[in-house]
Amino acid sequence: MGGDSQDAGFLGWKNWRIPDEWNRVSRDRTEKSPDSGAFLVDSDCNDPTNPQRGAWFPDEQYNPVRHPQRSIAWDLMKVWQPHYKSFFTDMGAYVASSQAGVCAKFEIQALECIEYYGAKQGITACKDWYDDYMECTTGAKQWLRMRAMFKKRHIDNHLEYLQGKRTWDETYEKPPKHNAFLEPWYDESASHLEVPMMV
Repeated sequence: MGGDSQDAGFLGWKNWRIPDEWNRVSRDRTEKSPDSGAFLVDSDCNDPTNPQRGAWFPDEQYNPVRHPQRSIAWDLMKVWQPHYKSFFTDMGAYVASSQAGVCAKFEIQALECIEYYGAKQGITACKDWYDDYMECTTGAKQWLRMRAMFKKRHIDNHLEYLQGKRTWDETYEKPPKHNAFLEPWYDESASHLEVPMMV
């Protein structure tokens, strides 16, 4: 963690680094095992490759780096199936679907593919469709990217600024001007609606 340079300051603090092990970035980048996530139908009941086993966080099971062989069968097993099909089960099916959100198209494409190939062949044939659907619903890859960028921008770059390796302008961006959030035109009839974005 410290450096050997003579101008590194007291205890070499100008060469210190915040290790990736102190946050989730190291765990995100570490493969659990080469076959982690594989769905072993013939294995015993303890499921040694289950991506949920040993997970510290709920979204960790969807990490493609940590579980390189992750099968869509782990998600297909969670889908609620009624014991009998009736008018009432069709009415309640909407509750457990993504048809009301932004992932509706991904869900339809994935499940139509699985319906076409069947449950057994669909596990391999529809993996790309279902991975897109699971990414839409969980955002796992987006979270991985965001955590890595946060560590680089807010921890590593700030530490380099404190050590004198970066200037303020190299480390931090200036805040945008207020008019950057407003429409570039002015309409008197709609002037009461013109406010900064609230998203």
